Amino acid sequence: MFHVKLSADLIAKLIGEEAVDVTALSAAEQYCDLIAEANRKINLVSRAGDVATEIARQFALSVAVIPKLPDTGPLHWLDIGSGGGFPAIPIAIFRPRDSFDLIESVAKKAFFLERASERLGLVNLRVINQRAEEFLRKPISDTSRYNILSLKAVAGWKEAFAWANSALAPGGTLITFKPPESDPGELQAVPKQSFELIETFCITGLVPGVTTRIMMFRKPA
Repeated sequence: MFHVKLSADLIAKLIGEEAVDVTALSAAEQYCDLIAEANRKINLVSRAGDVATEIARQFALSVAVIPKLPDTGPLHWLDIGSGGGFPAIPIAIFRPRDSFDLIESVAKKAFFLERASERLGLVNLRVINQRAEEFLRKPISDTSRYNILSLKAVAGWKEAFAWANSALAPGGTLITFKPPESDPGELQAVPKQSFELIETFCITGLVPGVTTRIMMFRKPA
């Protein structure tokens, strides 16, 4: 059976803490093991190369957004195209005060997310087996609008800003994860619904080989 070992020191640096809670770290490694086991049958992460290393990298990339989050109390998240649960589940482990809705259209992946959340005891997380377009077609009341929308390579910029404009409350944050070769010209060419780019960074300095750009945009208040 797979076992994915996470570096407590690295996770602490990524989340901006002096040390990592032991219980949270144990849950994080259990989640990574669940991903590794399920990945044999369901394509949750790339099977090329060392799967355990790739899972650890994806986990690190996910929690790297935590220090960048607005300090405004509990946050209501929408994660579209959740797949194996990155970035939502790693963040939910370390931010139990937040609530998370995970949208996943593939039934097998949605089932894995439900099973993983139950095994980890994540009561702050809900899995919705539906396409994003169908979910966002429903009216979202002002009281249930989301503070955060996270997207990992499931949509182009046009769809990303349209979904964010529909789902986010005023002042809410869109978080995207883009490959380094993503064309900046495409971003400039699409209507951004007045969203402001507030942060862009990568974690290559801490995790060699992870070149994904994390970009955060704020919806007008």
